Amino acid sequence: MRRALSGYSIYVFDVDGTLYDQPKLRTIMAIRLMMHYLLHPFSAKELFALSHFRKVKDGWTENSSEDDIIKKTAEDMNMPADKVKSTVRKWIYDEPLLVISRTKDTKLITWMNKLRADGKKVVTLSDYPSEDKLEALGVTADRQYSPDDERIDELKPSPKGLKVIMEDYSADPAEVLMIGDRMEKDGKCAEGASVDFLILERKVSRRKSYEE
Repeated sequence: MRRALSGYSIYVFDVDGTLYDQPKLRTIMAIRLMMHYLLHPFSAKELFALSHFRKVKDGWTENSSEDDIIKKTAEDMNMPADKVKSTVRKWIYDEPLLVISRTKDTKLITWMNKLRADGKKVVTLSDYPSEDKLEALGVTADRQYSPDDERIDELKPSPKGLKVIMEDYSADPAEVLMIGDRMEKDGKCAEGASVDFLILERKVSRRKSYEE
């Protein structure tokens, strides 16, 4: 970072894995998944498709949309793309909302509220639609951005999201700080937009204080 932590005008937060403890949430969801498919063994292929979707998405470095990753997963698994999409919707978007509040980074969310109280702009930039997730976490942001915005339409590490944010706020890169949990996604996104970044530990318990 080129400035003190409080020296920026716009703070851009990743959502998944940043505002909550993703390893902990994935453990909880893995248990729920196994219980579901033990009761529905003839649908077990969906579980493998979901695992492969995560693998493809985590390793994807090209500028792309989520539909591209769903299409790739469907091809690899020999499944209809609509079936992969509905499985992703259920287990990545909908079901985690029931338990996500148990994994939130309370200190980070408190810091976000303090930034807004101090007159800073706090926005989110996620590879997934995040309105429901932010509501479940009790997070208030000035604006939310994702590839659903046709001006972005690409996943991180594409810098398009940050560029759209800077355009909307008429901001220079030096005014913006990106906060995320993955160098290969959030850090590279920030580098591509010439924006400073802060990469947090993935486990919330290992994170340091957000005080300067």
